[in-house]
Amino acid sequence: MTQIDIGRDNRDARLSPESEADRLRAEIAKLRKINNVLMDRVENDMSAKGANAFTLFQAAITLENRVVERTAELTHLTHQLFQQISERCAAEKALLLAKGEAEKANLSKTRFLAAASHDLHQPLNVARLFLGMLAEHIETPHGRELVGGVEAALDTVDELLRALLDISRLDAGVWPVEITTFRIQPLLDRLRQDYQPQAEAVGLCLRVAPSSAVIRSDRLLLERVLRNFVSNALRYTAQGSILIGCRRRGEDVAIEVLDTGIGIASTHLELIFEEFKQLGASARENERGLGLGLAISQRIARLIDAKIAVASTPGRGSAFTISAKAGAGPTAAEDEKRQIDPAALAGRCVVLIDNDMQVRNALGSLLRSWQCVTITARSAADASEALRAARKIPHIIIADYHLDGDALGTDAVAALRAEFGEDAGALIISSDVREELKRSLKEKGLSFLAKPTAPMKLRAMLSALAARRDQLR
Repeated sequence: MTQIDIGRDNRDARLSPESEADRLRAEIAKLRKINNVLMDRVENDMSAKGANAFTLFQAAITLENRVVERTAELTHLTHQLFQQISERCAAEKALLLAKGEAEKANLSKTRFLAAASHDLHQPLNVARLFLGMLAEHIETPHGRELVGGVEAALDTVDELLRALLDISRLDAGVWPVEITTFRIQPLLDRLRQDYQPQAEAVGLCLRVAPSSAVIRSDRLLLERVLRNFVSNALRYTAQGSILIGCRRRGEDVAIEVLDTGIGIASTHLELIFEEFKQLGASARENERGLGLGLAISQRIARLIDAKIAVASTPGRGSAFTISAKAGAGPTAAEDEKRQIDPAALAGRCVVLIDNDMQVRNALGSLLRSWQCVTITARSAADASEALRAARKIPHIIIADYHLDGDALGTDAVAALRAEFGEDAGALIISSDVREELKRSLKEKGLSFLAKPTAPMKLRAMLSALAARRDQLR
């Protein structure tokens, strides 16, 4: 038996033409219905997608507008920033220019004050020298009192000139600083030696607490500040005591000057560091200061990186403190102590070189009163000629630092030493008290004495030079 597969064609083949037509119509209708449903879905989907695209398009346009706005704002801000930077650069340039001009003006002022101080100190020096000689011939108490009054007035003028010059140099930043390591005790000993007689003369007890502290600072400037503190303590303490001592505070050493004076109100503690500011009456009427000491001290403290502190109670006293860095290691050598031998200068040949005739006459007369063989000259050449004519060899040479023109006293000393012997003692005198000058002279082995020259200091210095020369021979 043969199996026959019956398919659709075979089945359709058995349908009549009318039935096939009906079937196809039904299938076409069904397909149309399906197509309509699919088309509706496609159109709905396209409509939805079309709406999202429009929304995104609108968002893109809005974002672009915002980007444009922000870009414009950023451009504007950048322009403003560049303008501000340009203005600031111009301002900084103008400020630097103004600062440079101010520094030049300040330096010019300092040079002017230095020159004026030199010129003003010349007649002061002459007056002091003549006054020293005059005092030796006055025996009455009233006459000595008058001489003392004149000397005190000259001291005040000298102190004022030096203080004004110091403030100018400190403000200009031209004061050299030499930081060394040194023991504080020798400095405290000098303070006691210098101020204890003054304290006892007015009935005060001045005490110095011993200290083994080692300081790292500028010794001369630190001593200057402490001297201002002690001077003020003496001036404003009527009764009681003054104590100078040190204490360790961390990495610093605090050096204190405490007194039992009139004290200072807390509202006035900052005012006392202003120039010419004196808030209270001195304990003694004839000891009123200039009002510049603390102003100078504050500037020095800034210069040497030290700190000044003040604590005070009105009616009970004050404590002034300066704190400096503690040091360690070797200490700086101390200055030699000078003692006056009344006969040390008798018969010594002393050459004085100064381009001011009044100074030569006054100082020459003072040297002769000490029994010195005195030769005065305007220059090294004149001194050499006078020495050869007198057949003398100079034991000590005194020379003003600034001579005629560009000539210097150091050159005059070198010329006379080269001609007559290197063992001659040498002393440079000048109203130029810059620390760099003193250090330069010290490096050259030359002694220095500031004008106006105090007769006793001059005599002590010359006696020390004479003794040193004798030891070398």
